[in-house]
Amino acid sequence: MSYSTITRAMVSYVESHVGDPRLDVKRMGMKFGFSENYIRELFADQVGMSVMRFHKRRRIILSAAQLLRTDRNILDIALEWGFGSHEAYTRAFSKVMGMSPSAFRGVRPILGKTSLRPGVYGLELLQEKEKRSDMGNMRQDKQDSIVLYDIQQVKFGSYGSSTPFPICIKAVSEYLGDDVSYPYIMAATGAAFRLVWNTLHWDLSNVDIYHAFTESNQVYGLGARALGREFSFLGREETTTREEFLAYIKEHLAEGYPCIALGIIGPPEPCIVAGYDEDGGSLLGWNFFQDDQEYAGNVSTAENGYFISKSWWENTDTQAVMCLGPINGEGLTPTEILNQAVKALEGRKEHAYAKGILAYDAWQEMLLDDSHFASEAYDSLFSKLLVQNDAAQCLADGREQGARYLLELAAQRAGEDNAKLEQAARHFRNVSAAAGEMSGLIGDWSDMDAMLRHLTDRKVREQLAQLILKAKAQDEAALSCLKEYLK
Repeated sequence: MSYSTITRAMVSYVESHVGDPRLDVKRMGMKFGFSENYIRELFADQVGMSVMRFHKRRRIILSAAQLLRTDRNILDIALEWGFGSHEAYTRAFSKVMGMSPSAFRGVRPILGKTSLRPGVYGLELLQEKEKRSDMGNMRQDKQDSIVLYDIQQVKFGSYGSSTPFPICIKAVSEYLGDDVSYPYIMAATGAAFRLVWNTLHWDLSNVDIYHAFTESNQVYGLGARALGREFSFLGREETTTREEFLAYIKEHLAEGYPCIALGIIGPPEPCIVAGYDEDGGSLLGWNFFQDDQEYAGNVSTAENGYFISKSWWENTDTQAVMCLGPINGEGLTPTEILNQAVKALEGRKEHAYAKGILAYDAWQEMLLDDSHFASEAYDSLFSKLLVQNDAAQCLADGREQGARYLLELAAQRAGEDNAKLEQAARHFRNVSAAAGEMSGLIGDWSDMDAMLRHLTDRKVREQLAQLILKAKAQDEAALSCLKEYLK
């Protein structure tokens, strides 16, 4: 085995254990079949610094990411990353970053992915973000494994949200060094303003983000445009092969760009592919269902928490893979985002789907149709409960994030007449509150039998219908405000 291969493996090991403030070099040596002294000497010779200094630097870099991405107390961040006091953290941080943690938070330098070693990527302090013209020297020699470390975990609740695609976009954007807010991403993709209802049956795909606009894949491209980045997409057609999927993933990972895939583990929800091993025999990354025993029976976990899936192609819900590549322009303008919000909100019928404002009527009508609740079959009632819950959650999450974006925009345009933006934000928050009331009427998942009883109770459904009408009126008022603002 060559020194370069061993060095790459050692750097990967340190990166996988970066959360442990007391890296055990002796155990690391045992992992590679070398003595502790030999590991120390080899690492220092090949990397240019001691293994412990490198490990400390990586902890500082990732703590710096916390400074940029959260408003957490500096001392709490210091303690999380293994520094015993604010003073000790400030000294170590200043030595690596050239400024104190508080100054770093104020200046907001660029943190983004870089090649730590061929086939190993992680966060680092950058001078500027990479553009297409910078890509000539980024490609790596063919590797049987590539891993992009330091990508934020995605799960339900990340960034205070429950919408998988924007959560994945936000995690990828942070990794690439883009400094944009989560409400901006929710608004720019249209996720904040969507509502869809299948008029033919209780459809679990109602909340899928690709229904937001007429063109099903439009919303995915908007995620890239929001960051001013190149976008590519590969869908799984009848003739698409595993080799094509894998070649696509390898090509983008070799340049240090994570992929967003639909599926891999469990349902066709977005997830992040952050690496591969065994020449593609297994994929690594973050998935919303990687700890769900219903779907993760054949999934193992890497030392840094990434899933490891060998049966990703056998999962027929693995439907597509996409990538947000190098910078190729500016992000979406506020006017573009608000015009898209209007398109998402406006009532229209597309095939069996009622969208935007019209979705409320279809939702209410189906909820009040007693024939839909005549069957006492558990699976039938449970699926309706899921659809109802998803629709309410879609509004609660989406309209709250939409309101936050409008208020962010108003703050950026201080001194202008932002009354209509602020009014629209209040209306959206009223929609979110009404959706919360819907969830309260149904109950919580600690007593599913009670939730099912409530859903089948005509009086409860009539109350839900009134809240749907309330939400509709508030969405209509918000839509009117946005149209007036855009005049």
